[in-house]
Amino acid sequence: MQPGKFQPRGEDWLVRRLQELEARVQRNEAANPYTAMGIKPVAGGINITGDLSVSGTISSLPSGSIPNSSLADPISPGAYHSDIQNISITNGPNVEKLRIDVPVPAGYTRALVSLTATMNMLNNTTAPDSAYLSASINGTAPGWASNGTAAAGAEVALSNTAALLVTGLSGGTLPLTGNASSNTGTWAAAGTSSVMNLDATVLFLR
Repeated sequence: MQPGKFQPRGEDWLVRRLQELEARVQRNEAANPYTAMGIKPVAGGINITGDLSVSGTISSLPSGSIPNSSLADPISPGAYHSDIQNISITNGPNVEKLRIDVPVPAGYTRALVSLTATMNMLNNTTAPDSAYLSASINGTAPGWASNGTAAAGAEVALSNTAALLVTGLSGGTLPLTGNASSNTGTWAAAGTSSVMNLDATVLFLR
């Protein structure tokens, strides 16, 4: 063979090349048998391609191992206010006087709600009477209504707070209402002497 000349390939060089490649693939698969499953070892951990399903319980995770940026907004907070003036109340069950319809974000099924209703009313009847106020969350008014008595021509100030964990949400709105009534007579609307406020904080949870 002359110097500078390449040695001619044998007739079986392609077969030998394929055998070398096959052997290399086999060595790689032996080193990581989970390659086909999308699992790849890397320095300090593993990389997983595709979805991960855990059928058991993850009993412990190091603090800070899941950064906030990796969580898909587990909580959606909001604060809400509404007010109204020149309202009237009459005897009978408490009826809705003010309402906030809070939009339910997509993908959230629960809400932790704290709602406070306040009301100032002028008893413009001719006799002492009582006023009642309740805060209602998604149609539920937990606990007793607040009540107070005012002499004829006097005002009464009431406050009522409710807290509730609402479940089973699936879009739409979450209604928050202030409901009121009197004990005996009709307290006519009296401008800024007959007002109601609603203030709420809502934490939507997945």
